[in-house]
Amino acid sequence: MRIGFLGTGTMGLPMAENLLRAGYSVTAYNRSPEKVQPLLQMGGKQAQNIAEAVRNQDVVISMLSDDSAVREVYLGNGGVAENAKHSFVAIDMSTVSPGTALEVQKHMNQLGIAMLDAPVSGSAGAAKEAKLLVLAGGPLETYEITRPILAAMSQAQFYFGPGGNGAKAKLVVNLLLALTMQGISEALVLAETLGLSRFNVLDMLSQSSVASPFLGIKKQMLIDESFPPAFALKYMRKDLNLILQAAIEREAVLPATSAAFASYTSAMHNGFAEDDLAAVMMELLRQSGYTGAKDSSFNLGL
Repeated sequence: MRIGFLGTGTMGLPMAENLLRAGYSVTAYNRSPEKVQPLLQMGGKQAQNIAEAVRNQDVVISMLSDDSAVREVYLGNGGVAENAKHSFVAIDMSTVSPGTALEVQKHMNQLGIAMLDAPVSGSAGAAKEAKLLVLAGGPLETYEITRPILAAMSQAQFYFGPGGNGAKAKLVVNLLLALTMQGISEALVLAETLGLSRFNVLDMLSQSSVASPFLGIKKQMLIDESFPPAFALKYMRKDLNLILQAAIEREAVLPATSAAFASYTSAMHNGFAEDDLAAVMMELLRQSGYTGAKDSSFNLGL
């Protein structure tokens, strides 16, 4: 089966690599051509534009940064819609608002193209190991037909019903992810101000009833104060914005989410945008007067 893959960034590249490992033919396009190079060494093909990536494919998959990128790639000049000259299945795996997912699906459906919104839950490490979770919305028949492709990139696939529901499910899981990191960070800020060893506190939490795989994954980052991006903080802040927009539309009350959005926004504007989302701890420490692990004291400015 021939697959056109749009967007080979931090998440998209390992996902496309796993499709090649599974035996699929992959033709990839990325605005930065050098990001496609690793696929060529595995037998993949590089498209010079979206038209080349879409042409003669059975399935077109996209993994893009945000709503505007998805609209541009699908509905913009030279985009997927303009090049839908034959029947194929489209799968957008980006994290976007349910409204954008439905807008793009409706447009593609009018062109005779079946489409799923199938965002993923998991970091870059999970993408490399094909251990993502796929959260799909759209026609059940389309989901069943493409499930083997989704399975090549993930450890589990969940079908949530009509179009847009995959995007909704992604907002739900990312809400908890953001609040979990916020909670861990606040606990560590309190521990720091109380003069407790961060290492000991993390060790304690890792063996307590609140332990989780997520805490284990982030533990070393939090100790080292080094945050290579498995999930960039700027993208979590973007997702929190989508979550709050959805909550406002439905009159859902999410006070903790609003507080977390403020923390991630502040962190983004204070130099942590490109770091892993765990760097929100550093922003909360900064606001509390922390001057760095190399300093001998915790300066509260008192």
